[in-house]
Amino acid sequence: MADYYTLLTDAGIAYETACKAAGVPIKLAHMSVGDGNGAVYNPDASAKALKREVWRGPLNALFQDEKNANWLMAEVTIPSDVGGWYVREAGLWTDTGILYAVVKYPESYKPVLATSGSGKEFYIRSIFETSNAAVVTLLIDDTVVKATRAWVMDYLGKGTYSKAEIETLIAQSSALPVGSMVAFPVDKVPAGFLEVDGSVKSASAYPDLAKFLGAVFNKGDEGAGDFRLPESRGEFLRGWDHGRGVDTGRMIGSGQAHSLQRHDHAMWSGGSYGSTNPTGGGAAAAWVNGAVTDMKTGITGSDETRPRNLAVMWCIKAWNAPINQGTIDVSVLASQATETNQGTARTATQPQTDAGVDDTTIVTPKKMRFGFAMNFTAASGYILFPTWLGGLLLQYGRASLAADQFTTLTWPLAWPDACYAISGAVHSSFARVDDGVSAQYRSLTKTTVILDRQDIGTAVANNRDMFVIGIGK
Repeated sequence: MADYYTLLTDAGIAYETACKAAGVPIKLAHMSVGDGNGAVYNPDASAKALKREVWRGPLNALFQDEKNANWLMAEVTIPSDVGGWYVREAGLWTDTGILYAVVKYPESYKPVLATSGSGKEFYIRSIFETSNAAVVTLLIDDTVVKATRAWVMDYLGKGTYSKAEIETLIAQSSALPVGSMVAFPVDKVPAGFLEVDGSVKSASAYPDLAKFLGAVFNKGDEGAGDFRLPESRGEFLRGWDHGRGVDTGRMIGSGQAHSLQRHDHAMWSGGSYGSTNPTGGGAAAAWVNGAVTDMKTGITGSDETRPRNLAVMWCIKAWNAPINQGTIDVSVLASQATETNQGTARTATQPQTDAGVDDTTIVTPKKMRFGFAMNFTAASGYILFPTWLGGLLLQYGRASLAADQFTTLTWPLAWPDACYAISGAVHSSFARVDDGVSAQYRSLTKTTVILDRQDIGTAVANNRDMFVIGIGK
C-alpha cells in the first residue's frame, strides 16, 4: 500500500451498497481534516470519525479520473482565515453524515495570519476508488466553490468569454428538471435517468417523476402506487402542435400511426405500356393506353415512410441528484437494521450472544450452537445448554453396588458452577425383595458424587444398579 492513501470505511461501503440496492446516487457533501491527535497513523476501515477533527467544509469539486473510470478525485479549499494546526488526516462525508472514506494525509502545517504571521488557502485532494463512479454525486454549494490558481491561469490562457457566452455555459451545465427526455447514442442509462421504454415504475421510488407524469401513460393494469413511463422505442418524436394548426386534434403525449401524404402520379393517355415518354427525354414510362390503373411500389418500398435516421436510446430524468431523495431515506438504509427498518445489520459477538440482552445485532448459527453439547451412553450422559439459554446442565450416571456399600461416581462433565439437585434410584428384577434397598448420596463436588447403597434390616443378596441424575449449571 502507498504511504498515503484513501480508504473506504465499512460504513461507507454499507452506505454504497444500500444506495445501489435502492437505485439512488451516492452523495458526497463535505470533507473534514484533522491533526491525527498529534501523530500520523494508518486509518482503519472501521473508523466512524477522524482521530481529532479540526475543520470541516463543503466539497469544492469532484472529478472522475480520465484513465480509470472508477477513480474519483475530491477537493476542498481550507480558507486562509483558519488554521494554526497540522493536517495529518482527512475524511469524506456523505450528505447523511456518514464517514464514507478516511485519508492518510502527509503531515502539513496550515498557518493562519492571526497567529503565524502568514496565511494561505490550503487545498486538499483525495483520490479514491468506488465500484461505479457514475453514481457518485457531488452536493455542492455554489457560494463556496473556489477555483485553484492553476485552473484560473489555464482558463485565462485559453481566452476569455463574453457575459452572454458565460450565461449560456451556465445554462447548459445546469441540472435538467425532472421529466426531461434526452437521447443517448449508447445503451447505457446514466445515473438519474430511466429508459423511456413504457415500463411500470414505483411512485415511492421515483416520487418526483411520478408526480410530474401522473397517469398520462397508464394503461389501467398498473399496480397500486405504480405509474407507467411513455414508450419511445422505435418511435420518432414530434413537437406538440399546441394550437399551430399543423398537427391538429392531438393531446400531448399521444401516439400517432404512420401515414403517407396524399399525392398524384402522372398518367399518360395514349400509347402502349413501356413506350417512350414524349416529354421525358426518352425515359421509359409506365402508362396504359386510355385507362387508369394502380401503381405500386412493393418491389422497392418498405413497411413505413421514414427519413434517414440514427438509432438512439431516449431516457427520462427520474430524479435530481443534488436535491431529491424521494421517499427513500438513504441514512436509514445505511443504518442498523431493526424489525421495521431494512437497513444493514451487524453480527453479534459471542459475549453479546451469551449475554442475551442486545437487540440490535443478529446471531449466526455457529454462535447459536456455541456452548451446546450432548452425549449419551448406557453408563452416563449429559445435555449442556448454551450460556445464552442459561447454561443449564443435565447429566446422569450409574454404578453397581453390593449390600451396604458406597462408591465414587465421576460426572461425565464437571459442573461449571455446581450441582443444585440430585435424585437416584435402584434397579432390580427381583420383585418386592428390594423394598429394603435405597439409594443415597454423600459428598457432592463439581466432579464427583459418592453413592451409598443402604440395606434396611437384613442385607439383600446380589449387586444392585444405582442410577443418579444431577441438575445444575
